[in-house]
Amino acid sequence: MKVTVHAGLTFHMGPMSGNQYGRVDVTLTDIDPDQPIAPQIAAGKATAAKAFDVIVAEIDREVDIILKGGR
Repeated sequence: MKVTVHAGLTFHMGPMSGNQYGRVDVTLTDIDPDQPIAPQIAAGKATAAKAFDVIVAEIDREVDIILKGGR
C-alpha cells in the first residue's frame, strides 16, 4: 500500500477591499510505509519548495499584467 498526503491553504491577495484569493496545495503521493518515511518526506518537501518558487513567480507576473490593464 502507498499513502497520499494533501494539505491546502486559501489566502486573501491584494487590497482588503478586493475579492481576490490564492490557493496553495501540496500533495505528496506514493509514500511507501515499508521504507523510511523521513527521507521520502524530505525529498517531497524539497521538490514542493522548488515548484512553489516557480508558481509564485508566475502568479506575480500574471498579477502585474492584470494591474497594468492587460487581460
